[in-house]
Amino acid sequence: MPREWAGESGRDRAVERYVQELLVRRPRSRPESPATLLLGPRGSGKTTVLRHLADWARRAPVARLDLAALGQEGRKPIDVLAALVFQLNERKKDFARLRFPAFGLLTIAVAAQVEAADRDAAVRRMEEALVGPPGSRSEVINQLAAYAATVLGAPTAVTAALPLLPEWRRHWARLRVRWQLARIRRRSRGAGSVDGFLIDLNQRYGDREEAERQRAEAVLFDAFLDDLRRAYASRGGDKRRTTQCLVLLDNVDSPLGNDFLKALLDARRKAGAPDPLLVLATAGSYPAALEGFAFGGPRRAGALPGRWPAEEEKFVPERVVKGLVVGRLRDLARHEVEQQAEEVLRSAGRRVPLPAADNGVQWLGWVVHELTRGHPAGTAQLLQALLECPAETGWEARLRQVLQPSSGLVDTLLERLLPIDASGELAQALTRAAAAVDLAQTQAGLALWDESSARVQEEFNDFCTDVLRTMHLDSGDEAADGPTETPHPLLRLLLLCRLAAAPDPAMGTGRDAGALDGASGLRRWRAVHAALRDRAAASGEQSTAAYHALAGGDLAAAAAHLDDAFDRLAPEEWCAELCRLRRAPLPEADGALGQPLWERYERLVDHLGDGAVDQRLRTITRLLAAVWISPEPPDDPRTDRVGDPYRDPLGDPAAELYGEIQARFHTLAVHADSVLWTSALLRKAKQYGKEPWL
Repeated sequence: MPREWAGESGRDRAVERYVQELLVRRPRSRPESPATLLLGPRGSGKTTVLRHLADWARRAPVARLDLAALGQEGRKPIDVLAALVFQLNERKKDFARLRFPAFGLLTIAVAAQVEAADRDAAVRRMEEALVGPPGSRSEVINQLAAYAATVLGAPTAVTAALPLLPEWRRHWARLRVRWQLARIRRRSRGAGSVDGFLIDLNQRYGDREEAERQRAEAVLFDAFLDDLRRAYASRGGDKRRTTQCLVLLDNVDSPLGNDFLKALLDARRKAGAPDPLLVLATAGSYPAALEGFAFGGPRRAGALPGRWPAEEEKFVPERVVKGLVVGRLRDLARHEVEQQAEEVLRSAGRRVPLPAADNGVQWLGWVVHELTRGHPAGTAQLLQALLECPAETGWEARLRQVLQPSSGLVDTLLERLLPIDASGELAQALTRAAAAVDLAQTQAGLALWDESSARVQEEFNDFCTDVLRTMHLDSGDEAADGPTETPHPLLRLLLLCRLAAAPDPAMGTGRDAGALDGASGLRRWRAVHAALRDRAAASGEQSTAAYHALAGGDLAAAAAHLDDAFDRLAPEEWCAELCRLRRAPLPEADGALGQPLWERYERLVDHLGDGAVDQRLRTITRLLAAVWISPEPPDDPRTDRVGDPYRDPLGDPAAELYGEIQARFHTLAVHADSVLWTSALLRKAKQYGKEPWL
């Protein structure tokens, strides 16, 4: 199991600081704590963050619930709320125990084996009491307490709810009723379990009519919040309770999570008064409960609130509506990946040779970050796979081995990152679509879609427009991140590995069936890029056609496009076109990465020896070949923001060709006939002046 590094990144610590600032409470304070929604795609560390926060805050009143898991067990909001209450009710060494008299007594009435009419009467009485004068609440609590004292002996599981009630000496019910409950409490110690109580509650009230159940749920939520406010507002509670109640809800975008979140937000809004709940919820998609008018209105497709500003170490979620703020979990920064890489190198020990780079930690952190772009699950699993390679294997070889198309890591990570409900047909469609810079480019590609069902195409379109499913990088700069349909570079890398692997039966349909049916990985790779190249050329998109020509192995055609563009583009526009082409994926399925670097480079350009070639075209061809294999240099905002965030450093992970690239830029600069061209080309040469990991 890969280590998760929970709570160790700057990102996790920023979320922890955010929670800490809201969790601390001062006497006589009544702060309004909005519910906070943490959005993040699969593998972004949502569950890990909540697990860390639950452990970090374990001495305070804290509850953590996985609503997707509870939904699979058939739970309803009514018993999920009860599970939350039982966790907040746990005894803490440093905090006065929270009691829930109104909620506890009403829950006992709802769970007891009595006539439905009696249960519904109890719900109605509590509903009226919560909005009536204080005396009416006391009277209803006395009635329910007397009722509880008479029925507790029958369903033994109900005795588990006794800790929710105040001690018998407290003045919350009539004296004789308190004595009866105290006697039952003494006799029933250990007789009831929380799990048994929750099962009883689910069974006894789960089969009621939906409208009846929802009404009871609403009243129970109201009673729960009322109990909390009273516990914190009492004279002793106000002084002794130094923290809020931390409620951590995972997977609130599940069906049960949507229902529970809506009920909780409804109850808080209806109360119109601050409560001591600090709610932190996570979701891998925008919850349907938040799209209603009451919670801010429907969102635009592909647009989500809560962007984490680039280079920002403070977590500042965005206010959506009163009572709700939304923030997104960012990927790990390079320095955070370096910290993990340092631990991996230390764990490998002396039996494993160190990376050949001058600073092995920086190099390994850089190359892993280039591949995963800091995706938490991808980073953790890639580092774990590197650690498990044979001891005698060097680190460059390890990287190539674990990311082979046939590697188990590729399939494991894809299973982790693709939507849980993704069909096999969608996975096949995404594999083919990954050949394009953004997924939308493939929607009109006949060779990729002939005879595909309308259902699959609709599923594909829904995937493309959901930034949490595509795991789209969102720094706020579309010129760097690409449009909404641009997938996360790690997801695209893994899909491209699958494209280069075993044959895809779905590729045997449509116009190019003869070329694709039963094709090897390399033939399939080239066929897909050829189809996209033909479509781009037919549409007059020469830049896109050159991109797919290069990805398909036709370096000469891509270089000819650059040579032609040299005469019609401004210098910085030409350099941007070079950047766009150098990010074309390498056809790794032919096994060329196992060959010596310079031999591979010379094989790419060996066609230059066939006949006379213009000197500028020769230089551009060698430059394009070198930058295509080499890793990305530091970004130049004037030329490198081309809407394609894909990077693959494994062609030349040691940046050995940087000197060759500088030489070719200098050659072009010497023969340029303008100051603007010379200056632009010399700047690009300087960009490759040092190793990218330093």
